[in-house]
Amino acid sequence: MKMDDYVERDRANLLRRLEVLKLPVAPLQRHGFVSSASPGKTMPGPEAVGVGPEGTAVAVWLLRDGVNRKQVTWHVPGRRRVVGAVDVETDLRVTFVQPLPEGRVLLAGARARPGEANGEVWTGGGDLQHRGHLGDAIEDLLTTPSGKVWASYFDEAMGGSGPEGHGLARFNSDLTVDWLYPWNAGLPYISDCYALNVAGETAYFCPYTDFHILSATRSQVTDWGPSPYRSAHHLLRRGPDLALMGRSGAEYDVATMLRISRDDQPQLSAQCRVVLPDGMETRGLRYTARGEGCTPSSDPPGTGSISRI
Repeated sequence: MKMDDYVERDRANLLRRLEVLKLPVAPLQRHGFVSSASPGKTMPGPEAVGVGPEGTAVAVWLLRDGVNRKQVTWHVPGRRRVVGAVDVETDLRVTFVQPLPEGRVLLAGARARPGEANGEVWTGGGDLQHRGHLGDAIEDLLTTPSGKVWASYFDEAMGGSGPEGHGLARFNSDLTVDWLYPWNAGLPYISDCYALNVAGETAYFCPYTDFHILSATRSQVTDWGPSPYRSAHHLLRRGPDLALMGRSGAEYDVATMLRISRDDQPQLSAQCRVVLPDGMETRGLRYTARGEGCTPSSDPPGTGSISRI
């Protein structure tokens, strides 16, 4: 790009940001807090934080006495106190953590070489139960109440020979493949699986490049039609009502409401701007979209604050 092109792009972003700031705001609600069970023994901030199907948060903390030693903590909404903790020894660089039934926990890394294990299931007592290959270039990872694991993948996964080549995959709780998004089935091709939301056992997503609203339950995929709002990275759902949010640039905090039905294409509704409970901006947050909610976490040293839309 030429310098004039950069200047024009920045000017357009500034003008759009000024328009965005005029939108009504939707404050987040405080969901809970995460902290280490032994702050003196762990590094000050969590390596990963995840929210499970029932709203339980799980955090992973690096222990100071060894690069492969980590502490996993469990947290319930509204309480500051750690409700459970276990130390594990793993060389995974943990990007995702999710609770599983029977007090187990799933740890996963986003990147993996072909066939390399980048997922581990640990018991609440600190025993390694399963290891498995969840694919390279994982964009998001969410578990279900029954213990299934949904994984979506970003564009560097395309062309991979493993589950990542499908863009979306579901695994059993022992990390074996349960289902893969089908090729050549008349469905939109997934180049990058944006906006994953898991509600119960069903996954909702809006992938690049066609940006159709899709849902997958068991082996059935439903195409709800093209989204009138493209490139959002997070999707919220309540019945036929959807909200897409998290675009880059000037619209990073914009939520756009849609409505879907089997008889029509998704219809654009209103827009608003998501802010923190105190009204401050939400730039730089990482979101977990589940069912009717979307949970962003902000992790200052030693503790973490989790809010909920």
